Amino acid sequence: MEADLARYYRIELADLWRGLLTLRRLAVLLRHLPSESATATALGGDGWTLAHYLMADIVHATTGQPHPADPRVRRAEEEKKARLEQARERAERRRQELADHDS
Repeated sequence: MEADLARYYRIELADLWRGLLTLRRLAVLLRHLPSESATATALGGDGWTLAHYLMADIVHATTGQPHPADPRVRRAEEEKKARLEQARERAERRRQELADHDS
């Protein structure tokens, strides 16, 4: 966060304690940091800007294949794997319940 304040706004976080920066102003600046900022990435962002997404959409529109680096594709694949693993775990628990019941 401190590095992003210096990089994007040329502001030191220490200005908050010096009385040169209010909490309200700090909140506004942080809320509007670019998506590629270190703070946004650390909070779970993917670091892609609108331009990145638009270029990936152009690749998808022209080739019919999603751009391999598109975070939306990676998230969807991760979610699909997680759902599949949950389904496998439920199926295994159910098999175990049925086996215990038959015993």
